[in-house]
Amino acid sequence: MSAVGPEAIRDAVARRADDIVGWTQELVRFPSENRPPAGDEGPAQEFIAGACRAQGWEVDLFAPDEVPGVAEHPAWLCGRTYGQGRRNVVARWRGERSGGRRLLLSGHVDVAPYEPDDWKVCRPFAPVVKDGRLYGRGAADMKGGLAAAFWALRVLQDLGFEPAGDLLFESLVDEEFASGNGALAARLRGPRADLAVIGEPTRMEVCPACLGAFLGELTIAGAAGMPYTGAAIPNPLHGAARAIALFRRWQEQWRAQNHHPLFAAPGKELNVLLWRLDTTRRGEFAQMGTPLQATLAWIVWCHPGMTEEEFYLRFRAFWREHGAADPELTPFRLELQPTHHFVQPWETPSDSLGVSATVAAFERYAGRPPAIGGAPFSCDLGLYGEVGPMPCLLLGPRGGNLHAPDEWVETADLLTLTGVYATLAASWCGAAA
Repeated sequence: MSAVGPEAIRDAVARRADDIVGWTQELVRFPSENRPPAGDEGPAQEFIAGACRAQGWEVDLFAPDEVPGVAEHPAWLCGRTYGQGRRNVVARWRGERSGGRRLLLSGHVDVAPYEPDDWKVCRPFAPVVKDGRLYGRGAADMKGGLAAAFWALRVLQDLGFEPAGDLLFESLVDEEFASGNGALAARLRGPRADLAVIGEPTRMEVCPACLGAFLGELTIAGAAGMPYTGAAIPNPLHGAARAIALFRRWQEQWRAQNHHPLFAAPGKELNVLLWRLDTTRRGEFAQMGTPLQATLAWIVWCHPGMTEEEFYLRFRAFWREHGAADPELTPFRLELQPTHHFVQPWETPSDSLGVSATVAAFERYAGRPPAIGGAPFSCDLGLYGEVGPMPCLLLGPRGGNLHAPDEWVETADLLTLTGVYATLAASWCGAAA
């Protein structure tokens, strides 16, 4: 059978609803944490690879650093390690016709560490279903979307669907902590698709664009010691307090200076995140006294179209100006240092064939049109679009508490997303494609 409509898919998803939620819950139980430079994705990837083989799909398992030339690519993030079975899973359900359109359903299996340990609904890797939500680390980011992608193809297979073009399913490693090495390796190794859909948690919004991210540190350096001899020692922590206030000012200016139609809705503003404050250099003991320095770790997000050169031109000028004129900062040396590569923003034209097909599949299955906008976070989307190269977009479930205790995903969205993905796959890779 090559033609499968949304009615049949809807019935099949309803029949397998408990299996879909249960399989997602089982996947969340794997503590596939990313703790740079290493990660523990291996057991989860073996589970997924085994499930794909059981469906009769071809499975390619490979570590990111096994792909020839990957470490020389400018998007490669050095310093990550790939032992302990830390491998990508790329499964292929081969189509019946040479030249048929290919669809890739993709996502990452690594999750953020479970800390801070303030979990109340459940333990991080002992997931529970409660009040229509599946709780557990990685439930939303992004094992829910990954499970929906797997089950979309499985449901089609159960219905006897025969794709004309290849249907591809990926579970990738090392996305968290602004890496992207898993996605980069998969794009260089192939195969390439005619459309890629990544199940990041977009709250059921079709997102053909995502933000980019710059990551770095601002160090406020001075002199260390105790003022026992009567000489005042400016405290870098006081400088850090001023710098924190100035980061808020930068955010206000950054938002005012940058606009994009896909990011105009409330909650999609450009943000600045300060996420760490240190007063010691790596490996140093924390002395009781005025610290030598204070270092703030920061992330600044940007719209598609922004370049590294333009950002750092503005950002460095801002800190030069305030470092030279602000009395709270003039006693110190300000050092601005990137700590990661640029996580590239991306935008696939909203009127492109792949985006239109996804919107149509959503409406056919769910009975309502989806919202279309930009994803207010950074991710690997640019690697699919630029390195792939292929049309690509994000579409994933609603959820909350990402990278925080009691992370959750809407179970209803797991089922709807499974059906939408399956409807898209049936139309995109059907015999008439």
